[in-house]
Amino acid sequence: MIIFSVNIRGGAKRVKRKRIGFNIQRGRVDVAFIQETKLRNVHHQYVKELWGDEWVEWSHLEAEGSAGGILIMWKKDLFNLIYSFRGDGYLCVCVEKDNKRIYFINIYASCDHKVRMNSWRKLVDLKRRSVVGSWCLGGDFNMVTSPEERVGISKKNYKREMDDFKDFIKEMELVDPPTIGGKFTWSNKCGSAMSRLDRFLLTPSFIDDWKVEGQTIGGRDVSDHAPIWIRDNKRNWGPKPFRFNNLWFSHKDFFSFVEREWNSLEVKGRGDYCLVEKMKALKLKLSLWNKEVFGWIDLNIEEAEKEMHFLDNTF
Repeated sequence: MIIFSVNIRGGAKRVKRKRIGFNIQRGRVDVAFIQETKLRNVHHQYVKELWGDEWVEWSHLEAEGSAGGILIMWKKDLFNLIYSFRGDGYLCVCVEKDNKRIYFINIYASCDHKVRMNSWRKLVDLKRRSVVGSWCLGGDFNMVTSPEERVGISKKNYKREMDDFKDFIKEMELVDPPTIGGKFTWSNKCGSAMSRLDRFLLTPSFIDDWKVEGQTIGGRDVSDHAPIWIRDNKRNWGPKPFRFNNLWFSHKDFFSFVEREWNSLEVKGRGDYCLVEKMKALKLKLSLWNKEVFGWIDLNIEEAEKEMHFLDNTF
């Protein structure tokens, strides 16, 4: 499954529709989250122009005046739509695929912290009361989780808001997958201020079901927000037990190598998720180290070499 998200900062201009449509169509997107359409009404022709053909269904939360507007589009017949719902700053569809329930939530969070917190509380309560399923939240959250996700902007007044955002992620039991291709999703015109306002937050079940490896940050185009993608990885390499060689202990650089590589890996999310992802990454690093130092193959070197390009861009 490929999921696309972008804050377009107004979708009335044809040039924006063409550029966003190009990204959706070129990427063979299955689900698209669009924020800040600034449109009261969205008609079939508008959606068709973005999607590229008639094979699409959608749900839209209208703008209030010239502000807001949220649109979700998905490939027709990909899911069985159960119901849709909306709130202040979010638009959701509940669908079913392969007898599994999925909740897609397109977020366009308010700049007002109190309004934003009210929306978070409603979503937490909604998840607790809903039928068990996997959750995918994406869009413009208008907040960061750490000072490192802001550059060129005063950080002294945001600690409480950042803590509240992290509490929301924790209460929702969500994971922030590793980023690929960039770090920031918003910047001003001159690039002196940047933030990671846009992201995908997923439940572990969604990650497992769709083999999500990370979220890709694209380049800015017709908006001051960069697009982001979630792509699945359906490759199946079969069971891959971690085999340890006692010979490694005899090498003088082994312990320093493991310590250095482990400390260099950065993964965000729940503790168990981070541990698993770091162990997987370390396994591949050890595979290549083993080949380089001892000159013979013990672990799956072919797998390691195929995966290293992803790791180098992720961690």
